[in-house]
Amino acid sequence: MEKENTTTIKGEILLGIIFALELYALPTQFYLLLEGGQFTFFSAAVRFFSFFTITTNSVVFICSAMLLFGGKSAINAFFRKSTTITAITVYILIVGIVFNLLLRSIVDLQGHHRIVSEIFHAVVPTLFFFYWLFFVSPEKISFKAIWFWLVYPIIYMIYTLFHGFISNFYPYPFIDVTKLGLQTAFVNGVFVLIAFVILSVILIFISKIRTKKISLED
Repeated sequence: MEKENTTTIKGEILLGIIFALELYALPTQFYLLLEGGQFTFFSAAVRFFSFFTITTNSVVFICSAMLLFGGKSAINAFFRKSTTITAITVYILIVGIVFNLLLRSIVDLQGHHRIVSEIFHAVVPTLFFFYWLFFVSPEKISFKAIWFWLVYPIIYMIYTLFHGFISNFYPYPFIDVTKLGLQTAFVNGVFVLIAFVILSVILIFISKIRTKKISLED
């Protein structure tokens, strides 16, 4: 019992760190967007949430807040599900993987821009993965769950293309229809979705191994 309580406390401390980082980084990034003076509050908000990085880090922020302060609410019960946290882990890991593999070499960020970028793309993905791996009780998750997990990135892709056609703004160069053409941008988007599937399979497989190990120990 004492070991279980210690593990719970460590998990809450890690969640608290993630929560604090997001509480700093998300408003700071929005302020930096407004600071340039080229956007109204509304247009800045639209541009802000047009980035998968921002929407996903916002989900991580909400998740960590609910797990820390949500009590016994129905939404807290949803976020405490292993399936939910595993899906969010996939999303935030994709944020880190895509940025570090495809985008890091082509951006030159300084000052607060760099700090919040590292929080969004490196620190939070790593910490949330550790939380999932060490402090979330594993469950037997069906591989069929991946189809539900893909709803969020697919909706994001559709919104990004639709918004891009209207505003001519694409948040990431690999889906920039203006420069790449619709076919290439679409193919790149499909490759990103495939990455979601592969990472989801890996995490579900890890979860199954952990579940089997716990059952053997019991």
